[in-house]
Amino acid sequence: MIHPDTIVRTVSHLLGNGVFAIRDIPCGTVMVVRDEFDICLPYDDFQKLPDIIRESMETHVYHDREGTLVLSWDHARFMNHSCCSNTMMTDYNLEIAIRDIRAGEQITTEYGLLNVQEPYEIHCGCDGCRKQLRPDDIDKYGNDWDELIKTALLSIPDVSQPLWDMVTPDIKHRLEELRLDKNKYSSVQNLKWRKEII
Repeated sequence: MIHPDTIVRTVSHLLGNGVFAIRDIPCGTVMVVRDEFDICLPYDDFQKLPDIIRESMETHVYHDREGTLVLSWDHARFMNHSCCSNTMMTDYNLEIAIRDIRAGEQITTEYGLLNVQEPYEIHCGCDGCRKQLRPDDIDKYGNDWDELIKTALLSIPDVSQPLWDMVTPDIKHRLEELRLDKNKYSSVQNLKWRKEII
């Protein structure tokens, strides 16, 4: 489920839709929580879908660490990539704002954390654009992403959290452990799908 202070708007003819903040959202805000209503398909089941359905879904799904394809049931699926994203997926079953997001600003995420299977070109337009997403992005950039994410996760108690009731008790426990001991942080490298497990 995505944060309630968001809306879908057209970005451009080329990019299509994106998600935008309708109010200021501070760093440390839980932006998306994976929940029971998200559609989760095992890799083999997804491959068996009719081409027209699979091709339509491919734009909006991501692979989790088990290779399961996940399709958000709400407009979280319309979040666009930026190499300078303002939110990031975590190993805590949630996406978090890694910096303050202003009202009217597009909410973006880091597709490098979504287990892309093939390199493909990107043109996000930010100063640090990598120009290409690659399957090894988590390995290459994970340590840098971890620093941003850890700082944001530690800010969770300091800001309003409309999605807090959606966070499961075990994740809340892990986040409390992290607050008490920064060494308990769980790296985004744990999100990597190692294809050989299939």
